[in-house]
Amino acid sequence: MSGSFIVTIIIIVTVVLLLAILIISLLRLYKERQEKQQRELEQLSKRSYRVADLLNVLPDRYLPLTTKVVLLEYLISSIHLLGRHKLVVDLESALPGYLQLLEELKLGQQASINDKVQTHVQLSHVQQGLQSVPLLLRGLVNSDLVDKATAKDQVAQIRFSYCLAHHDLLVKEAQASLELDKKASALEKLRLALAEMEKVATFEQADPVLKKLQNTIQRIETELFGNNSTAS
Repeated sequence: MSGSFIVTIIIIVTVVLLLAILIISLLRLYKERQEKQQRELEQLSKRSYRVADLLNVLPDRYLPLTTKVVLLEYLISSIHLLGRHKLVVDLESALPGYLQLLEELKLGQQASINDKVQTHVQLSHVQQGLQSVPLLLRGLVNSDLVDKATAKDQVAQIRFSYCLAHHDLLVKEAQASLELDKKASALEKLRLALAEMEKVATFEQADPVLKKLQNTIQRIETELFGNNSTAS
């Protein structure tokens, strides 16, 4: 066996080994990319379902219009993307409704703007939902889908809504006490509602709510204690 033949064999074997290594590396890279894409799609799917749940749980009274539009646009975009991978079939069926809702919101139409918390269970659901919105907005900022200033403003609005939801339930309970002529109990609930709204007194939306509470409290105090209604 000549030396040149041996060299040729060595070269061929080396080339084959290099090609094998290259192919294995490319396959590994492809697999890693596929796994990464799958993880990202699964994360997107979970986030989409979370947004859909929030839109169902949070009435317009507690979810600021801008926030709802941002979340809805994100959901619609995600459904289009995930639909190509057959990951959100049930959300795809709801897509026409989301598109219609988005058009209504852009026209300033908020169907549930007057819906208030009615029970402690509902309050818990609403407040838990509101607590998850900042995290969602942070994710949208990191994905360059929302600017930081907008997200910061919306997170502040969510804080107001959190207190407003508790206020609404306390006022409802106070009204129920008044219907039973339990003025002292009603007064206690209204004072708690006032303390709750004072936490967010710097918000412009809080001003009329605070004034209405203060007037109602003063009226009930007068009924209970007469003109010397300084017991508060």
